Amino acid sequence: MRKNVPFIAILLMSMLVPQAHSVRADPSLTPWYTVELILFTRNRSPGASGEIWPQSAEQLDWDSARSGNYALVSTGSWQLNGAELALKKSHRDLTPVIHTAWRQPVFSRNSASAFYLRSDREVTPGTPLVEGMVKVSISRYLHVDLDLLLRETPAGAVRLPGGFQTFRFNEHRRMRSGELHYIDHPLMGMLILITPVKSMESQSSEESELQESESQTVTEEPVRRE
Repeated sequence: MRKNVPFIAILLMSMLVPQAHSVRADPSLTPWYTVELILFTRNRSPGASGEIWPQSAEQLDWDSARSGNYALVSTGSWQLNGAELALKKSHRDLTPVIHTAWRQPVFSRNSASAFYLRSDREVTPGTPLVEGMVKVSISRYLHVDLDLLLRETPAGAVRLPGGFQTFRFNEHRRMRSGELHYIDHPLMGMLILITPVKSMESQSSEESELQESESQTVTEEPVRRE
């Protein structure tokens, strides 16, 4: 067992997320969920553990990643900020590279579309360190399908276009809403939390109130007296 696994387990136990339950889709209503995730890389050589991880020469079908029904969630509403901070402070060999959240309608696996992920960090100019797709679907439970590419520059190699190794992270996981899940890979990992949106009407109302409040906070100025 890798030495960082107990830390991840403690982190999962420390995150108190309510409403852990299985999901039963109402056939007359498409359920909406908020998906939040942190993807991190391990600061180690692919061969450091003694295992051999073959490089991937495949390219992903980016055209299948559609985001027409997805709405990004503002950072002020994220629930995993504490987890990201803990990763940064507690483990030097774990580096968060993507932290994002969005809302989406969740369909069956046959009808679900993917959400495109891309890290701000690049391995070469214009080429992200990590990119790929995450697909969330529903049956009795929630299901998450990951298909990611990690690119690394070998030690001593010149950072030129194509001067990197590519590794693929392909995973399927059955999940429960409201539970923080950890998906492991020897070269990277992911924390993911999926929670039901209580209703689109109340959500829109809350967002409007938040935007109005933020607008007032920014625009209000003290009255100057002549």
